[in-house]
Amino acid sequence: MNGYAARGSITVDGLEKTKSSGFNDTGCTTLMNAKHKVLKGLANKLRAHFEGIEGWAEWRDLNHIERSNWLDKVAETLHWDELKGGRIARLHPISADVFSDALVGGLV
Repeated sequence: MNGYAARGSITVDGLEKTKSSGFNDTGCTTLMNAKHKVLKGLANKLRAHFEGIEGWAEWRDLNHIERSNWLDKVAETLHWDELKGGRIARLHPISADVFSDALVGGLV
């Protein structure tokens, strides 16, 4: 894979919903682009969960306030897994001890 990729998940009503972008041969041109696609996809999954798909409005047809509200709801439980250059970085809280061990291990 040459480009960037991102994967994110949210939890809604006890169900995990996941969206990936760029996990193909070419990837996305930037990490920001990959993340943007994941956020938009998760917002649409959230919309479908709460509103159903009947009378579906495309993302571009939503007004700015509606888009912001859906993105805010995604941000409440968003967890990222990112892939760049073939390595996965899982983002989570890290203790000082774990950080110190990783730093020392990297210097050896």
